[in-house]
Amino acid sequence: MLLMDIITWEPKDSLKIAEFYMNYEYPKGIKVIDEWTDLTGYRTFVIYESKDEKTYAESVMPFIGLCRFETFPVMKLDKFMQLAQEFAEKTRGKEPGAEQGKGAARKDILQEIEKLEKRIEHLERHSFVQQGDVT
Repeated sequence: MLLMDIITWEPKDSLKIAEFYMNYEYPKGIKVIDEWTDLTGYRTFVIYESKDEKTYAESVMPFIGLCRFETFPVMKLDKFMQLAQEFAEKTRGKEPGAEQGKGAARKDILQEIEKLEKRIEHLERHSFVQQGDVT
């Protein structure tokens, strides 16, 4: 399974994190696809495959207390869209909620927008981006 970590830390710990990470080796069972750093500071993104939850735990344990981890299961968008299409064809409109109609769909969309707005607020707190700079 592909996972993505968003790893954040306090500015005061940056040097300690950099030194620790330079000598860090991922455990066997973790295959790193790619890693990025946020140029505005104090955040790293890692996409990787983990053999199982034990291996995942081994990979984050050394950083506990220094960093915060947000871990998400991810999938390439084209693969997900293909899966969604197959699901729609298989259920032919019988998926949960199909009978709710347009009103319920509008409510669901508004709830998703609210969740995204909260997520954006959370991400802004963990970056140097000022609200005035966000377009």
